[in-house]
Amino acid sequence: MSSRSDPPADIRIRRMAAEDIPEVLAIASDALLTPWTERMFVKELRLSFSRNYVALSGPGASGSLAGFITFWLIADEVQLHGMAVRRDLRRRGVASRLFLAMIREALDQGAGTGTLEVRQANEPARRLYEKFGWRVTARRPSYYHDTGEDALIMSAELKAFTEVPRHA
Repeated sequence: MSSRSDPPADIRIRRMAAEDIPEVLAIASDALLTPWTERMFVKELRLSFSRNYVALSGPGASGSLAGFITFWLIADEVQLHGMAVRRDLRRRGVASRLFLAMIREALDQGAGTGTLEVRQANEPARRLYEKFGWRVTARRPSYYHDTGEDALIMSAELKAFTEVPRHA
């Protein structure tokens, strides 16, 4: 029997497809205070600088959707725009695998730095990013219109990630 902290067996990361959007929306609606709309995800899939991945859990090529990540690669920077994991698979390594996939893609495309915005109160996300060496570098007061909460800007120099596993 596995404990909640055990990583799920057989997590695979692949590019998000339009057919994934209904499941991505369900995960986003459960995980995010202000989830993206279908239209927003469709737009991301069409942008040349946007990268969108999903994590699949379970055996075979048709495993269930465990989470997603959306980020931009512009010039020499990666910018995380959204990430969420299905509630029953949280704290089991899925977000780490998605985040590492983003870093690997950024390095492959020549990005040297990374930035993201995170709600000040989102401790689990902040701990994840800090685990990978990202640090708070600025604050945007009252950034989130739904709560008036501050956004923390976190960034990292990607050169520290010289050995990111390809399977991530």
